[in-house]
Amino acid sequence: MSSREPSGEPAPAPAAREERAAPAAREERAAPAARDGRSARSGVSARWIAALLALALSLGAIAGVAYQRYAAVHLRDLPKVPRCVRGARVALRRPVAVSGTEPRQTASGETVYLTLGEDLAVACALQFDEALARHLAGALAEQAPAQRAARLLELVRDRVPADPAHDRSASAAYMMASAALRGLPDDAPEVRAAAEALEQRHACRFATRRRCATRPPWPVLVWLAGVPAALSLLGLLGIGLAASAARYRRWTERRGR
Repeated sequence: MSSREPSGEPAPAPAAREERAAPAAREERAAPAARDGRSARSGVSARWIAALLALALSLGAIAGVAYQRYAAVHLRDLPKVPRCVRGARVALRRPVAVSGTEPRQTASGETVYLTLGEDLAVACALQFDEALARHLAGALAEQAPAQRAARLLELVRDRVPADPAHDRSASAAYMMASAALRGLPDDAPEVRAAAEALEQRHACRFATRRRCATRPPWPVLVWLAGVPAALSLLGLLGIGLAASAARYRRWTERRGR
């Protein structure tokens, strides 16, 4: 006697029920395996991401410290100088046509007489560096273009220490010395040579647009650590883009069902 379902329909044969149940059972068995596979892949990806991130951070820190030490010596930022330096530059650019009348004392104790513009520059230097002001007075007291140019170059090259604590004095000395050189005849070879040496001296002390011919290259450690750090960051970026693309594909597939 054939059995019937509660709805009155004939009950399926046992073989048919088993055939319908088999795909469901296979799907149930396959689901944990798929989840395990995804978990394993995500675990490997997480370990790779963590390793790349640690590598990028550690090497990047090493490269950064090496570069900062280099920049602290060869690429220092231009310091702020007192406002009076800019006014002194304008006054020093004017060619000297008359003898000075303003008395000033040089570093050797000698009394010299400067013009009003030269005296303004010395008075400005006295506000932040007395020794620099006395050397500046001696340089500005020179009347012959060649000797004046040589003394102005000496002011920046030899009279200001290389220590970063004296950067403000070095920048102010350069600004006033370069302005005073502009007031000299530019057809004199000594004046042109002094002006070029002055520009090089300033460019090698600070980070300016002008190239320094004697500045050493970046330390090798910056390249040895910086390049792998950059490559690690690029790898992390690639992993992030690939993960985003995979998520987008899964999202579009779910919307298409």
